[in-house]
Amino acid sequence: MIRLFLTKIFIILFLSQPLASNDDEDAFNFINDNAVYFLTIIKTEGSKYDQKPDEFKEKLKNIWEPMVDVGLVSRLILSKAYSSATKEQILLFQTRTKKLLLDTYITALLEFEDYELETSRKIKENKNKTLEVEINFFSASDSFKAKFTLYKNKQGELRIINIIIDGINLGLTFRNQFQDNLKKENYDLDKAIETWKPLYID
Repeated sequence: MIRLFLTKIFIILFLSQPLASNDDEDAFNFINDNAVYFLTIIKTEGSKYDQKPDEFKEKLKNIWEPMVDVGLVSRLILSKAYSSATKEQILLFQTRTKKLLLDTYITALLEFEDYELETSRKIKENKNKTLEVEINFFSASDSFKAKFTLYKNKQGELRIINIIIDGINLGLTFRNQFQDNLKKENYDLDKAIETWKPLYID
């Protein structure tokens, strides 16, 4: 299943913008400037989530959405269902995916708001033309990593297509959970989109 997921990423990214020699630095800056800012807001203003969740989410959404290729992420999660989905279903799924990804990410990271953050300069270059950037979370007693998978789109812009938080691969988890939900709903895509609630969502 993991091999299938990575193969699909490779096929899609094969037609994307080739990576250049300075992309390691660009990837570091992209994550360090944007993702760390996003995480810092969660860390410093996380207490506002319970008081004013919509206002808090809106602030984070303005940082989050430009960083993520929701179209590509949605296509990978839909998997085989993508080819038979209507344009309206795809757009609806993308809209719902944007919200669920943001909610999941916020909920997961609120648990670690007391940690310090540091972006690693060791950028991993994958065979499928993606780059992997790590953010280290650490406290006096514990540590873990969040890994961001990036690619460069046809416009030459870096975008996030997957995140691994503390060993949990969100891309694979969302894909598997959605496919399970699609089966549960007797392959009714409209119902599956409506009822899909991925990891960390209450």
